[in-house]
Amino acid sequence: MTPPTPRPTAIPPSQMPSAQRNRGFTLLEVLVAVAILATALAAVVSGGAGYADGAGYLHEKTLALWVAHNRMTEIELAPTWPEVGNSNDDVQLGGVNWTWRVRISATPDPGLRRIDVRVEKTDDKRKPKRAYAELTGFSSRTGRQQ
Repeated sequence: MTPPTPRPTAIPPSQMPSAQRNRGFTLLEVLVAVAILATALAAVVSGGAGYADGAGYLHEKTLALWVAHNRMTEIELAPTWPEVGNSNDDVQLGGVNWTWRVRISATPDPGLRRIDVRVEKTDDKRKPKRAYAELTGFSSRTGRQQ
C-alpha cells in the first residue's frame, strides 16, 4: 500500500510567488488610468470644438466674400460710371444679415476709380465691427455713360 498523498496547504500571501500575488489592479492604479483617459478625452473634445469654431468662422467669411463680390459686380455692371463717395446697405445671404460699405475714390488716372468694399455682420455688437471680407477693385470709364 502506498502512503496517502499530503493535501496542499494554503500558502500565506507573503510566501506566494509574485506572479500569483499580483493578479489585479489596485484601486490607485485604476484611478490613475481613469484620470489619464479623462485628460486625453478632454483634449480630443477641445480639439473638436476648436475645429467646429474654425469651420463656422470660415463659413461666415465665405458668405461675406460672396456679398462683397456681388456688390462689386453690381457696380461693374451698372451702365453709369460710379461717383466718388461712400454708400452702404443691408442684405441677407445664407440666413445672415450683412452690411456692405463701399468707398469709391478717384485715382491718378482720370478714367479709373478705386472701389473698396467692406462687409460686416449687421448684428455685430463689437466696436468697431469686424470686417468679415474686404475687397478692392478698379472701374474704368471706358464704354460707360457719364
